[in-house]
Amino acid sequence: MSRNKNTAPSTAFSDQSARAEAEDIRDLFSFQLQRLAALSTRIAALSIRPRFGITPREWRVLAVLSYLKEAPLQRLARHAGLLKSQMSRTVSLLIERGLIQRSSNPDDGRSVLLRLSPEGERIANQILAESHTRNEVMLADLSAAEQHQLFDLVQRVFKTSFAQYSSMKKSASAFDLDEPDAD
Repeated sequence: MSRNKNTAPSTAFSDQSARAEAEDIRDLFSFQLQRLAALSTRIAALSIRPRFGITPREWRVLAVLSYLKEAPLQRLARHAGLLKSQMSRTVSLLIERGLIQRSSNPDDGRSVLLRLSPEGERIANQILAESHTRNEVMLADLSAAEQHQLFDLVQRVFKTSFAQYSSMKKSASAFDLDEPDAD
């Protein structure tokens, strides 16, 4: 499988021989997914930061907290796919800005419960509406059926990847990694 630097990666991921012929990193699904995620984050940053003064990570925290309603830091980190330490720093900044409120956790005196402030909820809802529009543009070349299929396929890959991660984490107990949420 020869190609120059500017050609697209092969799409025959299901064929064992095609996988064996993978020429470089561009032929890896995980690489292409990371590139798409990074591009999506840059698009979000260009549309969110100038209007709302928050980063894509801060937006993700607000959006996840919006659907969780109230959660301790660790649960929020799991659902957002962030490490607990990353979440702690981000939440602290959002508390300082008045977008997140905290209260005592009646089930665990060592932790606090986090929830959006009214201003945080307003911003989260506004950005979510704009994010739907950005997503429509990103998916514009796909039919409604293809969009649905893509979403289902990504969910299946996530489920398989989460199972692989969980298995690897059990055998690599020397590492202290936070788990992404399987939902």
